[in-house]
Amino acid sequence: MSVFFGFSIVLLFYIVGVSTVLSENVPVPENVRVISINLGLVLEWDPPQTTKNQPFNYTAELKGWRGYEPVCQNSSSLTCDFTDIVAIFGSYQLRVRTELDGETSDWVETKQVAVDKITEISAPHVELRSNNGQTEVDITDPPMKRKNLRDVFGNIFYLIHFWKKGESKKVKLKREQSRVMLPKVKPLENYCVEVEVLYLKNKTSQPSNMTCLTNSPSNEAEPWLIAVVLLISFLVVLVAVLLIFMAVWYSYKGYRIVFPNDNLPEHLKQYLAQRSQSPAPLPIHEGTRLKEPIHELRIYKKKLNSSQDSQQI
Repeated sequence: MSVFFGFSIVLLFYIVGVSTVLSENVPVPENVRVISINLGLVLEWDPPQTTKNQPFNYTAELKGWRGYEPVCQNSSSLTCDFTDIVAIFGSYQLRVRTELDGETSDWVETKQVAVDKITEISAPHVELRSNNGQTEVDITDPPMKRKNLRDVFGNIFYLIHFWKKGESKKVKLKREQSRVMLPKVKPLENYCVEVEVLYLKNKTSQPSNMTCLTNSPSNEAEPWLIAVVLLISFLVVLVAVLLIFMAVWYSYKGYRIVFPNDNLPEHLKQYLAQRSQSPAPLPIHEGTRLKEPIHELRIYKKKLNSSQDSQQI
């Protein structure tokens, strides 16, 4: 019994020693790193630095509830994508090893990572439009590997930087809307825009490409032009009112000259009435010259005066 026990111990040490020798003969992957962009999860590494150009293969595994499970086996690729088998809000540990001619290296393990905490968001897509002297920024969220940006992080904001092309001073805006009108831009000026997505309160996405656009001319009148037009309109209306007033006044004066308010004396009215009732004049023969009497008519107007009853004019 003791002989069997001793043989087992020797065999165990032999297997461990052989495995150690084999592991030391196969170098481990180098520069192992976890990459997460747009809620994906990828493990990357560099091949071992050896003097021999050897065709290494690799196996990468993911640690779940039941321990490590292989995802990429005996592959020559230097990456392994775990995106389809992980949850967005899960926490995971990854590892990879080198394989060569049936021999394997030691495992290289990563720290435990949470996808939603380490992920980086790529740059949003930005389009500029200009109309009537205004520039509008249209922002499109970058596509996610799983779900969409707002479903994962809730309320997100956009950090908009814009400036006049050729100048270093930038204006910064923070907006929740994906369509934003740039304030205080001048017509026919060239403006450039960069946008970042703000999520998790203090994390930002990669900045968008610089997008530039020349602002369109404005159809709106300048304030000074509006003031000038209003002043001219006021003067025109004032002159028109004065002309109408003068026309009415002089028309009234002319009417009173033709049709005065003063009444004719009674004896003149009787005389005119008798003249209208006199018989019609005899017909005048051709060549006969009619001599018409002319009488002088004077009209007097009575005017009240404090010192006298009447005055002849």
